[in-house]
Amino acid sequence: MSPGLRLSRVADLIDAIHACHPDDAEQILSVILEEWQTGAPMPPFLDAMSDAEFWAHAATFEELRAVFLAAGQKLARYPLGPQGRMRMIRRLMDGLSDDERQEIMGPGSAERDQE
Repeated sequence: MSPGLRLSRVADLIDAIHACHPDDAEQILSVILEEWQTGAPMPPFLDAMSDAEFWAHAATFEELRAVFLAAGQKLARYPLGPQGRMRMIRRLMDGLSDDERQEIMGPGSAERDQE
């Protein structure tokens, strides 16, 4: 199937899902996704970030938490380099209050920041 045809069908599917009552759409999609769950992960349709954002939008808290922890454990061992680690840390700390950041950094971090 060509990329153009795939994209067209995805747009039709999205329109059809949105045309349904949310309860009906959730039941039908849950059944379909559960059937597909046993297979290997499908390759990204558009790009990995778009697919991840789409999945995360529909995921439950427990699913998000499980994937976040698993990905974090793998990324912690991945050779990201100093810049990659800093980008990851900045994204994780976005939206935290100063008190929350202080708690994460641990005792003495305020003194280290002033040096």
